[in-house]
Amino acid sequence: MCEVAFGTGEGMTRAEMEIAFPAEFHAFMSHPATVPLPGGESGKEAVARATPVLEELMSKYPNGRVFVVTHSTLIRLLLIHWLGLDADRYRRLLPYVDNCGLTEIELAPNADIKIFCYNSRV
Repeated sequence: MCEVAFGTGEGMTRAEMEIAFPAEFHAFMSHPATVPLPGGESGKEAVARATPVLEELMSKYPNGRVFVVTHSTLIRLLLIHWLGLDADRYRRLLPYVDNCGLTEIELAPNADIKIFCYNSRV
């Protein structure tokens, strides 16, 4: 699944974004759930984009196991969403996912979630 769209911030470091568009960058850092970077998508928009894909997989494979590959920000936002936590706090609650970190979950049709491992090294 595609990562959150960072708009004009794609490929830039945090320091570069802070120089290029300081007000927008600080708003995004404070409220990533609802404030996107210029030309990008907010955390809530990314979750809304990804959720139907996962719901379709759940309906196609109701008793099966499905392997989904995604990126750090998107998996953290999805987990925060399913846990019913404040998406603006996702960076503090789930600070990092390593490259190739494995997160194994069970997601029921009623949105109940079980997290078996988070960011496990393979």
